[in-house]
Amino acid sequence: MEQRLQWLLGVALLLGACAQPGTGMYRPDLNDDVVARVSPGQSGMEVSALLGTPYRQIRFDNLKATAWDYRFRDTWGYWVDLSVMMGDDGRVANKVLVRIEPPDKD
Repeated sequence: MEQRLQWLLGVALLLGACAQPGTGMYRPDLNDDVVARVSPGQSGMEVSALLGTPYRQIRFDNLKATAWDYRFRDTWGYWVDLSVMMGDDGRVANKVLVRIEPPDKD
C-alpha cells in the first residue's frame, strides 16, 4: 500500500511539473495578439522571432510543408493548438488554430 502511494505521489508530482508554465508544450508567453501577427509569406526567422521554438514539427509531404506546432491559452482561457504551416520555400503558407475543448464537454 505504501509503495503504491509513493508511486502515485511521484506520478502526480511529475504531471504537475509538466503543467507548469514555461515547461513542456504550454507557452505562457503566447496569446491571441502575438499569434495574430503571424501571416502568410513571413519567413521562418520572422516566425521564430515572434513565437519561439515549436514544441514539435511534423512533415506533410503531400502539402510540401512542415507544421510548426505551439500550444497556448487564448483570451477566453481555452487551450489552443496552433500549427504554422511552413512551405518548402521557408515561408508561412497558412496557420491553423484548433481550440481544445475541456474533457468534460462534448
